[in-house]
Amino acid sequence: MKSGKTMGWNKQIIQAFVVIVLQVLLFNHLQIAGFGFPMVYVLILMNLPVHIPRWAEMLIGLCVGLMIDVWHSSLGIHIAACVALSFVRPLLLSKAVQDIERIKDNISIQTIGRIEYTKCAVILTVLHHFIVFSLETWNIQFWWIVLLQTLVSSIMTLCIILGYEYLRR
Repeated sequence: MKSGKTMGWNKQIIQAFVVIVLQVLLFNHLQIAGFGFPMVYVLILMNLPVHIPRWAEMLIGLCVGLMIDVWHSSLGIHIAACVALSFVRPLLLSKAVQDIERIKDNISIQTIGRIEYTKCAVILTVLHHFIVFSLETWNIQFWWIVLLQTLVSSIMTLCIILGYEYLRR
């Protein structure tokens, strides 16, 4: 008989696999005028359990980034952004959520509340996308393109993520 924790991890691994497949097969092909690219795979990292060891969270960020980099042939851009997101997430959650100790499950609208989840999702998504587009462009002369891509892509990604979270309720 499997324990509740094992079944929870199995469910999360399956959800992560589904999100990555959807990212590769569907969301990678959605774009708005070459500026908006939804990167829904950040949902995997945002919704990790609160009490996961820091090293494990960073390792999961590295693995998710690596999988996306392999599909994009992007030489570590997504790894850097995912590891940065994994690094900032616990700090952000400790500031955004008053009673973080009470949460036993994954982060979601149900566990931390609508406003707190939305704040965290916006900050983490914008941070991730800014890192991706900054590393991808790697030229200070095109700062406005980086900001435009970050803004449009973040809006697209957040619409999908928050829509999913509200439907999951």
